[in-house]
Amino acid sequence: MSKMSNLDLVLDEMITTGQKMIDAATALKEMFSETAPEMSKVETKTKKKEAPAQEAEVKKYSFQEVRGITASLAGKGKKTEAKALLTKYGASRLSDVKEEDYPALVAEAEVLANG
Repeated sequence: MSKMSNLDLVLDEMITTGQKMIDAATALKEMFSETAPEMSKVETKTKKKEAPAQEAEVKKYSFQEVRGITASLAGKGKKTEAKALLTKYGASRLSDVKEEDYPALVAEAEVLANG
């Protein structure tokens, strides 16, 4: 058998394999698109159950805790970043920051402290 005819056979096999893979992928897509409404119902129920848990995970910080965390930034030589963080929350000093912003402020301060 010549190299060209051998190459022709290999290419035909590759084309056939590719077509079979496309057929299999199409069949899988059809199978899962038929069950998609069922899956979305399950996902909706799961999201409803997870929502209260996520709200409960948000820790409330006291002024003293936030002050300690931001002061640790200054102690690590990041006083400028700590001031910029306060400015981001519309405050020139920590006592001007709203309590509802404490969790976000602490999260960003921890990123600055560890990064």
